[in-house]
Amino acid sequence: MSPRVIVEKAKGAGLQIIAITDHNMAECAPYVREAASNSGLVVLPGMELQTREEIHLIAIFDEYDTAFSLQTMVYGLLPPVPNDADFYGDQVVVDPDDEIVRFEERLLINSAQISIEEATGWIKSHGGIAIASHVDSPTFSIISQLGFIPADIPLDALEVRNLDRAGDLSPLIMRKKVPFVTFSDAHYPDDIGRRRTVLTLERPDCENIESALKLLGDGMSGGPA
Repeated sequence: MSPRVIVEKAKGAGLQIIAITDHNMAECAPYVREAASNSGLVVLPGMELQTREEIHLIAIFDEYDTAFSLQTMVYGLLPPVPNDADFYGDQVVVDPDDEIVRFEERLLINSAQISIEEATGWIKSHGGIAIASHVDSPTFSIISQLGFIPADIPLDALEVRNLDRAGDLSPLIMRKKVPFVTFSDAHYPDDIGRRRTVLTLERPDCENIESALKLLGDGMSGGPA
């Protein structure tokens, strides 16, 4: 999953926009952007944040500085547990030439001490897109952890792994007209592009993505679809 390989696989899969959303980390995104600089592929920086409730939440931004600010805050809210590389594997930042920039010594799989409400509020107040991850998963999803999706969390979309069964979740979603989306959620190169969401955008930025998601939600009747 080096920047070079990510870009090659994304282009080969016909993707036009990808987001780099590593677990509790944003630091790899600028290197993927650099690798994609002459490819026509748009790379948005972000993070998959694990909240205090053990909920996975996707944050996507236009600017890396904003994503890195989130990383700085999250690092301060993670328990000071060192990574056991023999057990969990190395946590590395890699440049476009496949060279390791640094090893992250803090274990990143833990929950940051920030609530889902606080995390979503921070993302939206900093111009980002907030998407609840794999809400149809039996673990680490907002539904598995809370039992439902509260109406007062300003999520832009709900990510699912199986769009065909997404409608079954509607009774658990208190805020209506939040669209379902699906993504690769790629942890290995061959996973890139296995699932995708198609949006029509004037520009490939968070403002236009947010507007397209809102239109998608407004076009639904009776709840998410």
